[in-house]
Amino acid sequence: MTLIRHCIVDTTTNKVVNIIEYEEIQTGVPPGLDFHFLCVASDTGEIGGTYANGEIVNPPPTPQPTPPQA
Repeated sequence: MTLIRHCIVDTTTNKVVNIIEYEEIQTGVPPGLDFHFLCVASDTGEIGGTYANGEIVNPPPTPQPTPPQA
Protein backbone atom coordinates (compact mmCIF):
# COMPACT_ATOMS: atom_id res chain seq x y z
CA MET A 1 0.00 0.00 0.00
CA THR A 2 1.32 3.42 -0.96
CA LEU A 3 0.37 6.36 1.23
CA ILE A 4 -0.21 9.83 -0.20
CA ARG A 5 1.46 12.74 1.61
CA HIS A 6 -0.76 15.71 2.53
CA CYS A 7 -0.07 19.09 4.09
CA ILE A 8 -2.49 20.32 6.73
CA VAL A 9 -2.98 24.07 6.29
CA ASP A 10 -4.37 26.40 8.95
CA THR A 11 -6.64 28.64 6.88
CA THR A 12 -6.49 31.45 9.45
CA THR A 13 -2.76 31.89 8.72
CA ASN A 14 -2.36 29.97 5.40
CA LYS A 15 0.58 28.12 6.97
CA VAL A 16 1.33 24.40 6.77
CA VAL A 17 1.08 23.13 10.35
CA ASN A 18 1.38 19.37 9.89
CA ILE A 19 2.06 16.58 7.40
CA ILE A 20 -0.23 13.53 7.27
CA GLU A 21 -0.29 10.50 4.97
CA TYR A 22 -3.58 9.02 3.76
CA GLU A 23 -4.42 6.01 1.61
CA GLU A 24 -6.50 8.20 -0.74
CA ILE A 25 -6.29 11.84 -1.82
CA GLN A 26 -8.11 14.07 0.64
CA THR A 27 -9.55 17.51 -0.04
CA GLY A 28 -11.27 20.06 2.13
CA VAL A 29 -11.42 19.70 5.90
CA PRO A 30 -9.39 16.69 7.07
CA PRO A 31 -11.33 13.98 8.92
CA GLY A 32 -11.44 14.68 12.65
CA LEU A 33 -10.01 18.23 12.46
CA ASP A 34 -11.63 21.65 12.90
CA PHE A 35 -13.22 23.52 10.00
CA HIS A 36 -10.34 26.02 9.70
CA PHE A 37 -7.92 23.33 8.51
CA LEU A 38 -7.47 22.32 4.88
CA CYS A 39 -5.95 19.13 3.52
CA VAL A 40 -3.73 19.52 0.42
CA ALA A 41 -1.94 16.63 -1.29
CA SER A 42 1.74 17.54 -1.73
CA ASP A 43 4.94 15.56 -2.14
CA THR A 44 7.13 18.57 -1.39
CA GLY A 45 5.26 20.84 1.06
CA GLU A 46 6.92 21.42 4.44
CA ILE A 47 5.74 22.58 7.85
CA GLY A 48 5.99 26.38 7.90
CA GLY A 49 5.23 26.67 4.18
CA THR A 50 2.62 29.14 2.93
CA TYR A 51 -0.48 28.08 1.00
CA ALA A 52 -1.75 30.52 -1.63
CA ASN A 53 -3.43 30.20 -5.03
CA GLY A 54 -3.52 26.41 -4.75
CA GLU A 55 0.24 26.06 -4.19
CA ILE A 56 2.49 25.56 -1.20
CA VAL A 57 5.61 27.71 -1.05
CA ASN A 58 8.16 26.30 1.39
CA PRO A 59 10.12 28.53 3.74
CA PRO A 60 13.77 29.14 2.83
CA PRO A 61 16.15 26.52 4.21
CA THR A 62 17.62 27.21 7.62
CA PRO A 63 21.31 28.09 7.24
CA GLN A 64 23.65 25.58 8.84
CA PRO A 65 26.12 26.99 11.38
CA THR A 66 29.67 27.31 10.15
CA PRO A 67 32.17 25.49 12.34
CA PRO A 68 34.82 27.73 13.91
CA GLN A 69 38.05 28.04 11.96
CA ALA A 70 41.15 26.69 13.68
